[in-house]
Amino acid sequence: MKICLVPMKPLEHAKARLAPVLSADQRRALSLAMLTDVVRAAGALDVVWVLNSDEDAAAVARAEGAEPRPDPAPGGGLNASLDAATAIAIEEGARGVLVLSADCPAATRADVKAVAIGDGVVMAPDRYGTGTNALWRSPPGAIETSFGGNSRRSHTALAHVHHVPFAIQPLPRLALDVDRPSDLDDVLALGPGDATRAALEALGYPSRRR
Repeated sequence: MKICLVPMKPLEHAKARLAPVLSADQRRALSLAMLTDVVRAAGALDVVWVLNSDEDAAAVARAEGAEPRPDPAPGGGLNASLDAATAIAIEEGARGVLVLSADCPAATRADVKAVAIGDGVVMAPDRYGTGTNALWRSPPGAIETSFGGNSRRSHTALAHVHHVPFAIQPLPRLALDVDRPSDLDDVLALGPGDATRAALEALGYPSRRR
């Protein structure tokens, strides 16, 4: 069984760097739309867990056939949450676990399948080549997670230390995560999922940026 973990920040803190162009309510709506598209892409795997306790996020997860799960390590930070969720996935019979960022709305099911393959560790970097937008581990405990900062370097080093097969899988659609106002234009140019496109059109993009 392959399980996908989609961690999501509390929605009240989501996408703060978009504040110059979007209100808090608009950022919340966009975050939920991006989550919808990411969960749809993640549906290429057997099971999808959305790690967030917000009721709206849980509703999105259920509507798309995923399972909402509360943070298994509240207050411990992203990596603690992911490692705890991975431990639970192992207990439930996962032979591989994919961590997939919730803000990559152009990602497709084909992208997910291209990362979640084989034994060892496969990483899909962000477009700057330093971050990690998707991380596959089979077996799930092959390495611990090390998101934040130059996570590409950290995950590469961990695979080396643990003598685990490691591959980098560059995928342009998965490489684009939405954090800054300019990313909104970029994701529209690339082609986001239907939910994100509809949300951006409702917010007046791309015309409002002209």
